[in-house]
Order: sequence, then structure tokens, then C-alpha cells
Amino acid sequence: MKQLQKDILTLNKEQLFEGKDINNKPIGFYSYATEVITKGRKKKGEPFDAKDTGAFFDGFYLELFENGFRLFSTDPKTHLILDSHNWLSDELFGLTDKDLKGVIEEKLLPFFIKNNRQFLGI
Repeated sequence: MKQLQKDILTLNKEQLFEGKDINNKPIGFYSYATEVITKGRKKKGEPFDAKDTGAFFDGFYLELFENGFRLFSTDPKTHLILDSHNWLSDELFGLTDKDLKGVIEEKLLPFFIKNNRQFLGI
């Protein structure tokens, strides 16, 4: 189950690194100020890639509940980051439908089948 949690977190980070939210929409675009600060490494109008958020990504965790799970970050600045109005989307934590379907079909379903067979002795 720990590997599954890691896989889900990795998928969420990868989608943010690509600049997409859970609906596969852009999470934001770099400003001219960012272009100046980064000496042109990030150009005005390019989609956020969210790779320079440091402790925000390092603090990603997955919390399991009886009927689902929640992704969030332990970074104390998480709420400031989310409320900063720099993002076009507030749906950063989670998986796209495609990735979620893949996790269910490729990871969860085989896990449940294997555990139920062991429990039932079949």
C-alpha cells in the first residue's frame, strides 16, 4: 500500500510539473517579473511548471480515509501558496480522470483481488 501511495503522489507531482491541474487545465502562466527574475529561463506567458516550489512539493502526502483519500502538503505555507492568486486553478491536489482510472485498474484492483483471494483461501 505504501508503494501505491508513492505512485499516486508521483503522478500528482508529474501532472503539476507539466503545468496541469486535476482537470488537465493550466495551473497558471509566468509573468514578466518571473522572466526577469529567472533571467529568461522562464518566459512570460509560458505555463507554470511548478518545479521551483521547494517545500511545497517536498511536503506532499496522501491521507487515506474509509471512502477515499486526500492529497495535501505539510508545508506551512501551503494555504498561502494556494491563496496567492498566482494559480488559475485551486484543484492542484488530485489526479486527472485518466491517471485515476489507471491507478484503479493497474494498482488498486489487482491489490484488492489478491488480498481477497488470500483472505478467502482461493
